Amino acid sequence: MIIVLSDILTVLGLAILTIGVYGFVRMPDVYTQLHAASKAGFLGIVALLASTALHGDGAIITRAVLITVLLALTTPVAAHAIGRAAHRREEPMHISEAVDETVDDR
Repeated sequence: MIIVLSDILTVLGLAILTIGVYGFVRMPDVYTQLHAASKAGFLGIVALLASTALHGDGAIITRAVLITVLLALTTPVAAHAIGRAAHRREEPMHISEAVDETVDDR
């Protein structure tokens, strides 16, 4: 039963990562590409780590949990930094009706 669950989590993680890559390629601007890459990357890796933790001993489970916590802390920060850099470079949004509601803090 654990092997089947592990296989399901592996396939789910790979599917999420594949959808994220497809979304990154298909999205029109840096802001939507960033969303696809960060969300799908985090969820796909966590599913693969959960699959790994099912097969491992205590040390492997501890490492998988620590990696998950590290990703949960760093992924949003990295996405925000990339989005802010794109905004400072005045990267255009794909939709012409998009309204920039940020305060100019340069």
